[in-house]
Amino acid sequence: MNNATPVKIRLTDQKQLVVTWSDGTLCSYGMALLRKKCPCAVCQAEISSKGPFYIPLYAGDALTLTKVEQLGHYALQLFWKDGHHTGIYDYEYLRRLCPEVPAENDSEQ
Repeated sequence: MNNATPVKIRLTDQKQLVVTWSDGTLCSYGMALLRKKCPCAVCQAEISSKGPFYIPLYAGDALTLTKVEQLGHYALQLFWKDGHHTGIYDYEYLRRLCPEVPAENDSEQ
């Protein structure tokens, strides 16, 4: 498990959430990825009920962040323009979503 925490969080033109982690890793998250991987109970239930081949499609307000709020020292809460805001992305989960981070077992060899 990686214990890195965000040291800088910024939103670029509403298209990317860029997080610089305490270990120096820079992760750029696309809005579609963050919305599709929303960890809230409502989104997870929808994905579960639709089956393994379900691909949620989002556009416009559903892919526009209006606010990013840090929750204590453990998570980010994302607020979307369509009103959705129940997804709490803990740092460990957010790190796993980072496309630039190798799998944990690859780095432990």
